Amino acid sequence: MPRTVPEIVEVVRHALETIDASALSDVFAEDAVYELPFRSERVEGRDAILATLTAGGVRGRALGLEKTEVTVTPSATGFVLELVAVGPTFRFPSSVGIVTVADGEITSYRDYPNVAGASTAARAVFDAFLAASVENRWDDLADLYAEDVVLEMPFTPAGVERFTKGREELRRRFRAAATVRRIVKADHVVVHETSDPAVLVAEFDLHQEMAGETFAASYVMVMTVDGGRITYSRDYADTAASAERIRRFRESSPAV
Repeated sequence: MPRTVPEIVEVVRHALETIDASALSDVFAEDAVYELPFRSERVEGRDAILATLTAGGVRGRALGLEKTEVTVTPSATGFVLELVAVGPTFRFPSSVGIVTVADGEITSYRDYPNVAGASTAARAVFDAFLAASVENRWDDLADLYAEDVVLEMPFTPAGVERFTKGREELRRRFRAAATVRRIVKADHVVVHETSDPAVLVAEFDLHQEMAGETFAASYVMVMTVDGGRITYSRDYADTAASAERIRRFRESSPAV
């Protein structure tokens, strides 16, 4: 007996909320069509559609997607889906879909994704990074990095390690720096989206205090986000000037 539209809705709702496309294997017609009009893409056939939706779920989880909130509105030919993507640091409308049902199966799914919102996950992680830095919440900052993160500082002077590996090593360094330095504010923040929604480039200045001296340091970060955490970051700063400042501070405060 063919499924009713409400029955199909519940199958689709569960699959989207749990990001599990396999649950849709028996609701699409064999010759169903899935279209992405904003991208001029068209996928034909049940198997190809399931593969496309599964790949989309994998990409979403890689960016930190934890679940999808689904709103359904019945239509004369099926139903309309409005989706909101939810992750540890973001929540944004992700797409609206027009679904056509005939003879108990989905025959057409026209999906209109929020293309501009695809980079929202990475931007949310950067915003959390900047807030934790300015508020000197160093453990919270460390928690934004993946356990096996690699942080690269290409401008390090000779004799200084260019790579830092692992979240806990970063946490140790953040805590050590906090004993002698305090962040006051950030300004001149500019975030650039890239062709890869998992990667963003950010420019910003951090105003800091050390041994009663206030100074600003400029940074550029090329940040990669996977699973809602920073997995790789190339941080560019005037590290030679920072090293000189630290040297002078140590000479004036040998006990520290």
